[in-house]
Amino acid sequence: MDPAGKVAVVTGGNSGLGEAAALRLAAVGAMVVTLDRDGNAPGGLKTITCDVTSEASVSDAVEQVIDRYGRIDILLNNAGIGGIGPIATADGPGDLASFRQIIEVNLLGAATVAAKVGHRMTTNEPSGPDGERGVIINTCSIASFGGQEGMGAYTAAKSALAALTLVWARDLSQYNIRVMGIAPGFMATPMVSFLPDSFVDELLKDAEFPKRAGRADEFAELAEFIIRTPLMNGDVIRLDAGTRPPARTQWSQG
Repeated sequence: MDPAGKVAVVTGGNSGLGEAAALRLAAVGAMVVTLDRDGNAPGGLKTITCDVTSEASVSDAVEQVIDRYGRIDILLNNAGIGGIGPIATADGPGDLASFRQIIEVNLLGAATVAAKVGHRMTTNEPSGPDGERGVIINTCSIASFGGQEGMGAYTAAKSALAALTLVWARDLSQYNIRVMGIAPGFMATPMVSFLPDSFVDELLKDAEFPKRAGRADEFAELAEFIIRTPLMNGDVIRLDAGTRPPARTQWSQG
């Protein structure tokens, strides 16, 4: 799908990976709307305040996009939060409220947005030689394939989202809608800006090449490539320099 002239929705699009993707799609001619809980849309783009854990909030945001543009062609399902904590220790059970919140945002929120936007995509006019009606890209994670100690909730959400990518592709293929995922490794974004240099160095030592943090523009470039390549469907692409993280780090061990 050529993104020029298409309507793109980017959740979590006011910072980090989402911001970079939103700006890149706008630069190649897409009409971009970011959905975010707070912040300002990058580059003067349109933004709509949206809490992905609220079905009513997502429905309202999607309707606002439809009212303004008449359709949605591209969804970058990017909104997410981090969090770390064991399931239990000798001192007591883990923080289950935090566990639920991470699942609510990273998994159920992504599913709610995909459901609402996917429904609207089914009525789009076919586009291009393959008659595409839409493209959905889920932001998964290196944790989708192997979570470290203390990353239970995040791993549960991101591994489920990776698995759902193929299921959703199968659900929506009859409407000529594709679903793909990107699984970033350690990326230099505001969500991890608080981490000490020593911990970042520990994470990056397991990268094969290059041994550095990923950049948000690299994520955006891959998202555009997926959108433009019709045969890419139902799979998750790792963006992690060949990293296979250890079971635990000095950080997770406190």
